[in-house]
Amino acid sequence: MVSNMKQREPITVAIKSLSEDGCGYSEDERYAVYGSLVGELVSAVPLARKRQRLYLRTTEVFEASPDRVEPKCSVASVCGGCSLQHMRRDAQLALKSDYVREQLAPLRPEQWLAPIVGADFGYRTKARFGVKYVEKKNRVLVGFREKQIPFIVDAEQCIILTDRCGQLINDLENLVERLSIKRAIPQVELAAGDSDVALVFRHLESFNDADFEVLRLYSEETGFRIWVQSAGPDSVRQIYPESGSNTLTYRLPEFDLTFSFGPLDFTQVNLEVNRQMVNLAYSLLEPSPSDRILDAFCGIGNFSLALATSAEWVSGLELSIESVARAESNAKENSVDNVSFSVADLYQEPILLPVDIEFNKVLLDPPRSGAEAVVKELARWDVEKVVYVSCNPKTLARDAKILIQQGFALQSAGIINMFPHTTHVESIAAFARS
Repeated sequence: MVSNMKQREPITVAIKSLSEDGCGYSEDERYAVYGSLVGELVSAVPLARKRQRLYLRTTEVFEASPDRVEPKCSVASVCGGCSLQHMRRDAQLALKSDYVREQLAPLRPEQWLAPIVGADFGYRTKARFGVKYVEKKNRVLVGFREKQIPFIVDAEQCIILTDRCGQLINDLENLVERLSIKRAIPQVELAAGDSDVALVFRHLESFNDADFEVLRLYSEETGFRIWVQSAGPDSVRQIYPESGSNTLTYRLPEFDLTFSFGPLDFTQVNLEVNRQMVNLAYSLLEPSPSDRILDAFCGIGNFSLALATSAEWVSGLELSIESVARAESNAKENSVDNVSFSVADLYQEPILLPVDIEFNKVLLDPPRSGAEAVVKELARWDVEKVVYVSCNPKTLARDAKILIQQGFALQSAGIINMFPHTTHVESIAAFARS
């Protein structure tokens, strides 16, 4: 810690570069400043020191960048939920595009795709909020954590949440304060579909009858589904409403598909952009009635079922047993019978396919660690085209170079702005045998 950290005395910093982490950096890179832009002169207060670098938060701008805008959220400078609300939309897209191009270099696609974009606000359908009863304030705080600090941000609303949940933070604070175990609820998770909302309350002590009545009334008033979690994921259960479906849904209308999912299932946080992403992946892979497609890291079937509308067969592989079961259920509910889903470890080398499947095209949508083990195996499989959806440009670049070495050409690449105002970068790339 530096000597003036506790006093939080401001430091004047000239910003020379902007990194993919959302911070503006001084010329010597000793200072990393949240809420700053290239070319600005700012005053900033220290937050934390990590690896000989001081992280700070902008409190005053002496010389502003032309890319600067006024954040719509009053706590944007403090909240860790957003990093770039002070930056114009086109500048945010340019920052993310430049980062993907930098990572892929020296590889150059034959075509750079236009960014996939959606609404800048009211888009987020999944979130995990910290909950804390603050003794000194005699009140409950619910929300995201502060930048570089584990404290929960004191805010009444979150404007990046889906519009149905814009006032959710304030509602949850009032709700938890009425519970007998308000000191024993560390987090609440939000999951929303196209028209339904679920809240999962993590609790370290048991609810009493009065608590259940509070939750029941809130569910009736809002239409939100209430789930509780006392331990690990297996302990999650819906308590209200007591009858009816216990899943949420979203649609891919272009393919006439409806997907069911549980509140802890992995789904994309931005349903509007997800629809565009699936459409683009479909058009890049160009499925035909003679194609047999491997969907690796298939999740609940988000890409698989769309591809199956045109392909001869789609084989989905996924490590999660729960996701495979959900994908199979979604295929059945949508009357899609030219797909199969299997549990497979796609991280081990060599890949051991659970069944003797054949495929000539591949869709990859791995986690941040990438699909290195899978792409290394493509040399021994007769694959003509690969579409790779990535949430980490660094592992996309690593895996792209492996594909190039195996005789693939990088046809196209671009960014997917799944998380506006954050530093999270989704991208997509298409490869074909040279």
